Amino acid sequence: MPEISIRLLIHKEQKRVVYAETGSDFIDVLFSFLTLPSGSIVQLLGKQSGLGSLDNLYKSVEQLDDKHLQTEACKEMLLKPRSAAAKICEDLKIKNIHEANPRTSYICNEDTCSTKSTCYCSYVIKTRCSRCGKLMDKALSLPKGTVEKRGVFVNEGADFIITDDLRVMTISLMSGFSVLEELQINDACMLDEMVINVDNEKTLNLLRKSFESKHALTEVFFPDACVEPSVNCFPVIKEEIDGSEVEHKFNVNIILNKKNNSVLSADVGGDFLNQLLSFLTFPLGSVLGLLRDHISLECSISNLYSSAESLGLEWFKLKECKNMLVFPQLASHYRCEKQMLKLVEMSSTKWTCSTGCIKCYANGWYCFQSNSCNWCKHGLSKAEVIEQNPKLQNGGSVSGGSFVEDSKRFMITDNLHISPISSISLIITIGKDFLFSDVVEKEIIVDKTKVNI
Repeated sequence: MPEISIRLLIHKEQKRVVYAETGSDFIDVLFSFLTLPSGSIVQLLGKQSGLGSLDNLYKSVEQLDDKHLQTEACKEMLLKPRSAAAKICEDLKIKNIHEANPRTSYICNEDTCSTKSTCYCSYVIKTRCSRCGKLMDKALSLPKGTVEKRGVFVNEGADFIITDDLRVMTISLMSGFSVLEELQINDACMLDEMVINVDNEKTLNLLRKSFESKHALTEVFFPDACVEPSVNCFPVIKEEIDGSEVEHKFNVNIILNKKNNSVLSADVGGDFLNQLLSFLTFPLGSVLGLLRDHISLECSISNLYSSAESLGLEWFKLKECKNMLVFPQLASHYRCEKQMLKLVEMSSTKWTCSTGCIKCYANGWYCFQSNSCNWCKHGLSKAEVIEQNPKLQNGGSVSGGSFVEDSKRFMITDNLHISPISSISLIITIGKDFLFSDVVEKEIIVDKTKVNI
């Protein structure tokens, strides 16, 4: 099991981490948190992520019948969303939180589809072939290149300081003193050093604590220490987002308890539900970037994002590596039409198989060593492979599409539990706690100012 050693400066009496010194390997792992889609985080943390009501949204998608979604693959996309940074995260020294194999895609196993000069692949299992309609379930694994490793996000060999609340700064002779001054620690006798090995389990726990605590390192390495209570990472919105660039608006019927004006349920169309479902596909860095000026983030993960944003370009492997953290993209074909929050989608895959048809390639009937011994049982010299959009009912590679049909209606509770619309279900649910005479309906207009996570 891979491990990374980090050096801790600890407060002996309180058994708390003052700060840590570490190399690029551990910083890369920490920064990779920002590339994870929200749905992946909810899954990794057992649907107890602390990401607002997204845990309930995730559970609702699990329970939602496939017939209410555009395709079977849509549920897979929402429950196991793909990261646009998946390939670069292959080089992390500890990568258990990045479960999906970025080099495995799926093709149709039918000869009439996979032996053509142009064929389709998909990174999402349960995608149906646009030619024959059957599941694309033949695994296709692409070999990894031999590019020399020089770090993942930050430069290999660089050293950093990490504070207890996950602020990352470059190391210098004075950087440690500034942390001590901030914590009002003046006596070296109070301090000691310790070397800790971080493994897969501690990495996952650190991800969890980054949403719950201002003292993430202490809570992971000294779980019995007395620290402040856990905090809500995504509390109340403090101000509205500027809606001057709104392009789409949705009518939503809200069912209210008129006595206290609390929301009991909402009657929404598929167009609005697509906005909510797409939150599960948003990379964490995008969520923090969108909301950083509008909510109070009292948890360590916000400091990690701010550190990636403020760290100079000279400390990153490439400018693109910093952008993957601060302005992460959606994976290809994950963007929904009419999406209010304008996240950029990475380009879809399109490549040429120079060894023959894609089926022979998938079955290993080719030679890695020399192009001169390429051989295809079906007589092709090469084939073009195009990534198919899993959201499209009739297949194809065009971008866009949606997870549910715009014309469908759903019920959404205040904590984002989704179910098909049903007056009986609503009556049975709310009738236990409220008098029917207290229930009123109100129509509201939802625009960008109200699309919050």
